[in-house]
Amino acid sequence: MSKNAFWVTVIFVAAVVGALLGPALAQSLSAGAMLAFSVLTLVGIVGLIIWSLSNNKSGKKADTATQADARTMRAPEGKARIYVTRRGFVAALQGMNITLDETAKGQIKSGQMLMADVEPGRHQLHAAMAKGIMAHAGTIEVDVEAGQVVVIDAMFEMSALKGDAKLTLLDGAKARDNVHATKLILWEVSPA
Repeated sequence: MSKNAFWVTVIFVAAVVGALLGPALAQSLSAGAMLAFSVLTLVGIVGLIIWSLSNNKSGKKADTATQADARTMRAPEGKARIYVTRRGFVAALQGMNITLDETAKGQIKSGQMLMADVEPGRHQLHAAMAKGIMAHAGTIEVDVEAGQVVVIDAMFEMSALKGDAKLTLLDGAKARDNVHATKLILWEVSPA
């Protein structure tokens, strides 16, 4: 039995047992015990949320001029421009760590983007969730020429028990929409 099948089975059995025994257990507990159980459950849920967001970094937002330059979607002379955009609501508040060519490092949440002006040639992007214990990282390689603009969508896809950071090359209207709908965040460690 695979890990996913095991955990799906455990969750299903727990749900059935809870549905059958929950009402009887609730009636047998006193009001004080039920209140204590509710408070402990709420504290556990809040603790889980705080833990999942604990590796988030507050990225520095770009100034107005840099944001305006990013919206032009034009690479500087002799360079190529790579955008990494993130939109969507799955794990929207959890940071996604982005690495460009194993040197540049940044983190974005939903509604944010990173931009890098790079030398023409092959470049590798790596994306991983900040608290990605069960999440798989995503990687993509792009070959760029001088003057070329590339937009990569970084998203988090959930399955039953784990998720994957996924990087997808965008083009045309979708690429333009993503760049114009997200705020530019500066790299923590700038591209070389």
